[in-house]
Amino acid sequence: MDSLATVLRRIPLFADLPPGSFAKIIADLREECHPPGTVICYEGEEASDFYIIKSGQVEVLINRGGGQRELVATNGPSDWFGERALFADRPRSATVVARTEVELWRLSQEKFLGLIEENPRLILHFTQVISDRLYQTNQELSKKQAAFNFYIESLFHAQPPAQQELLTRTAILTSLDPAVVRGLTNHQDATAALATFEAQHLFVWRHNGAVSYPEAVREFLLNRLTAEVGVEGFHALHRQAAKLYEQAGQWGQAIDHYLDAGDDAAAARLLVGHASEFLDDDRLDSLCNWLDRLPETVFDDDLAALQRRVDQRLHPAEASLPLLSRRRVLRTQVSTWVKSWFGLVAGLVAGLAIWTTRPLIGLDTSCMHMLALLTWAVIFWAFDVLPDYVVSIGLIIGWILFSVVPTEVALSGFTTSPFFLIIGVLGITASLQSSGLLFRLALHVLRSFPLTYRGQATGLALSGTAITTFIPDSTSATAISGPIILALSDSLGYARRSSGSAGLAMAALLGFGQMCPFFLTGAAENLLAWGLLPEAMRVQITWGGWAFAALPLALVTFVAAFALIMFLFPPEFQPTISRGLIETQIEALGPPSYAEIINGVVVVGAMVGWITAPYHHIDVAWVAMSGLALLLATDLLDRATFRSGINWDFLFYLGAVLSLTSVVQKLGIDKWLVNELAPLLGPLAEHPPLFLLVMALVVFIARFILPSFPLVSLFTITVVPIAMNAGINPLPLVLVICTTVTVWFLPYQNTCYLALYFGTKEQAFSHSQVRPLAWSYGVIYILAILASIPWWWMLGLLS
Repeated sequence: MDSLATVLRRIPLFADLPPGSFAKIIADLREECHPPGTVICYEGEEASDFYIIKSGQVEVLINRGGGQRELVATNGPSDWFGERALFADRPRSATVVARTEVELWRLSQEKFLGLIEENPRLILHFTQVISDRLYQTNQELSKKQAAFNFYIESLFHAQPPAQQELLTRTAILTSLDPAVVRGLTNHQDATAALATFEAQHLFVWRHNGAVSYPEAVREFLLNRLTAEVGVEGFHALHRQAAKLYEQAGQWGQAIDHYLDAGDDAAAARLLVGHASEFLDDDRLDSLCNWLDRLPETVFDDDLAALQRRVDQRLHPAEASLPLLSRRRVLRTQVSTWVKSWFGLVAGLVAGLAIWTTRPLIGLDTSCMHMLALLTWAVIFWAFDVLPDYVVSIGLIIGWILFSVVPTEVALSGFTTSPFFLIIGVLGITASLQSSGLLFRLALHVLRSFPLTYRGQATGLALSGTAITTFIPDSTSATAISGPIILALSDSLGYARRSSGSAGLAMAALLGFGQMCPFFLTGAAENLLAWGLLPEAMRVQITWGGWAFAALPLALVTFVAAFALIMFLFPPEFQPTISRGLIETQIEALGPPSYAEIINGVVVVGAMVGWITAPYHHIDVAWVAMSGLALLLATDLLDRATFRSGINWDFLFYLGAVLSLTSVVQKLGIDKWLVNELAPLLGPLAEHPPLFLLVMALVVFIARFILPSFPLVSLFTITVVPIAMNAGINPLPLVLVICTTVTVWFLPYQNTCYLALYFGTKEQAFSHSQVRPLAWSYGVIYILAILASIPWWWMLGLLS
């Protein structure tokens, strides 16, 4: 038997796909098995899947009218059907039934459109393939049609007038039943005439035990009939045929002819009266066709009930939802609506209340206005009243219009290093994705760990932790992991924003983001805090000493968070992907292409630049932007991919969040906050465990106002001296600050989280899905600190 890759290359649609896209098609195929007699798809139902036959045979049947199916093809291994479903939501044109036990590969329209979304250039490829096939088919058909028309016209005119009338008047029939033919034509010798035509192989044929006109002949005769009798005469013949079939008890044929006659009421009467018979015979294709042809004006409660019964048979998983589940969905929709309106009112009321409050001691009117606007924005973000970037734009406009800070301060976030770092990283990842290199890496990650949900989640978390140890910018590393997560999720068969997809993303965030505080070079905040310590203390803290002191923090955080991820995000199913399929995908990719090699060089160069930043003193943002510029200059990242690969909505959001630092510092809110906290923290320093726990809580609260960088710098400068005076080594305190600063209760508080969210194009998970995990990190960090206190005592870091 031919390999899957060989079979796919025979299909014109996929024959000339680039290796990366071709391998992704293989990854998106899902294997399924059906016993003999199973209806794989019905004519008339909405199409959404393309099929390739792995083994066995299927019968392709079309509805000939009157509830009769005609066998038009038998397909076997390496054949395919349903390719139209990939491009349009149109009804199936045929019913496909398993003739033997059959194994299929299925490609969903959702996966196919996702591939095009990732690589817009494929639209041109598929358009070219389809247009070429249509042109060739039209050319062949036009030649055959001209020859056929000449032949059939000559043959028809060679018949006597009585025979011509017999042929045209019976053209409305899909099956030439002798009794109906006699009643329709009043031609007593009609049976003999049809037998003569059949014996001479003229006009008619016997197919599936019944005499009928071939479709091309019937179309020719129908055109002549319409020209002779007009529309009214055409309808009258159909009405006469319908009554004959109804008298004979052939309900399907009667319904078809009543519909063709325009007598919708009579068709609806028969359809409702005999629906159970059609359902018992599994004639869902005919029922779909009849229901679609009936106008809405005749739809009553009985027809609506029949429509629901048909939908239930076609889509049992959706239509058979219990009433309780449907009510739960409705309650969720109402709850979302109420939540949005509550957030709208609460945000406006809270913001207005702070705006009109007399300034607190140490703050002026501008500070209160800034806090009012921030409160409004936080509530709107928390309750998803408006999209994140819209609220961010409103926040910036408020700062400027109400003269809270100068314009250059309000827009300062758009000129910061992290802003350009994110642009550079998102651009590089867009190029990596379009080149196929990220997909190749994802396949090797899949191959390196057990092919289970838990195994792949473990692989992501451990890989992220390993990379975090030497990349001092966790945001860029997390952003790069985004497309890999989507590729892994797709390969395992999990839908976008499903529980499985969200769990994989959160496992990656654990490794790339939440583990970064435990390594000195794991985050820029760590290096910042270390650099702000007194020189005597800084010399004592080595890379190994930092990691050794953080060991209990790291272990408790990793184990507790990973266990919680597995609990909160159980997979919908266990993956069915095999190692053989992975090897097939890797084989389909072939050797690395020129684009992959250059992209790989750029990524490695960027990582080296990030790692060695403390030595060459080039900001990591300009390392990333240099890599992006190289990709743009070599056209490996074209304009369309550059536009689609970077989430420009996110950049507005990010710019506003980054501007918070400058706004807070310009107004002096950061110093006011520290001055308010210092008298409270001093007495607590005499009790180190309590002091560290309170500091964790203070950081949690301060994160609603202060971004991570100014918070780390302020607390390191002001709180570390208090701790040192009380005999507390600054290392445990710095570890607590750098660990708890990564917590996020709302999306805007964590740039790593945002980088992952937008790096996965908002498709891996939603904010509401992961909110319970986000809030749980606060508890996890408290537990990790409690577990670390005995360790720090043992190391002599606490008095």
